[in-house]
Amino acid sequence: MPIEVSQLRETLIYTIQSPLVNILDDLEQIKEIDVVAESKQKEYLEKALFYFVGLVSALFLTAILISQNTKTLILSLFIALLVIIDIALIIGLSYALVERGKFKRLNFKNYRYDLTKQLLQMLFRDMDAASIFDLKLSFRPLESQENKIGTIPHPYKPGWKIDNYRDEWLGIQGQFVDKTRFYLSLTELFKKQYGWKRGSSGKQKYKTKSSHLGLDINLKLAYPQRRYGAVKLLQNEVNNAVQLHPSSTLRLIKITDKAIHINVRVPRQFDEDKNILYATITSMFLSCYQVLNLAKRLSKQSV
Repeated sequence: MPIEVSQLRETLIYTIQSPLVNILDDLEQIKEIDVVAESKQKEYLEKALFYFVGLVSALFLTAILISQNTKTLILSLFIALLVIIDIALIIGLSYALVERGKFKRLNFKNYRYDLTKQLLQMLFRDMDAASIFDLKLSFRPLESQENKIGTIPHPYKPGWKIDNYRDEWLGIQGQFVDKTRFYLSLTELFKKQYGWKRGSSGKQKYKTKSSHLGLDINLKLAYPQRRYGAVKLLQNEVNNAVQLHPSSTLRLIKITDKAIHINVRVPRQFDEDKNILYATITSMFLSCYQVLNLAKRLSKQSV
């Protein structure tokens, strides 16, 4: 089913519950929309520059002619023509900028849909052919109002505030052949400090400072207790089983009676690198299943 471009432009979020083949078709459409948007954005930028240069030249020539002391009918008509040209160029420039803005909104970050496709294909290898994915993929700007989670006073700068943003741009849910359900999410974290600061000249200046905190990758595997019931006995050994990509940091791993939870932080310099993100997520799944497979063997031994 074709994606509604106007709806995607408005929400910048793609959500679906569907088999893999349908999602891959949609992701290909999203890629095509992005390619067209990039091309159109470049095209309207070039038009805007053309109109701007023409407008500056026409205004300059108009100003010179108006400043002439001698006024003739021909000169007056020429000035009137230039004014019309000025107005037309202003309209053209405005139109080009508006259209560029529309397509800029659909100029998505390529790594997001590319990584999503890779992950879905990887996960599907261990799923039934008729399995359904529950997917949410967001292309919203990090500093959008929807991603803002709160504002707090700055801890040591009087009058300053801090806005915190949390962008969960990818969420995937599904079930493997062994009945283990997985919940994977990628969340970008960001904060912006702002306030008035007195400069060296004594004047007050409004300052802002932005900080990207990195990307949090959360994975939850809700396992069938009958198959992996012994996993709760491995809490002390589980940290040694986790082998991550060198660029990432393990922040949490927790085993409960029903699930394994793992949280990994990827630093800012790698949070848009699809190869590193894919390698990190793959290692998270492999590490969790290393624990589950050991639990499975222990469960069989105890029978």
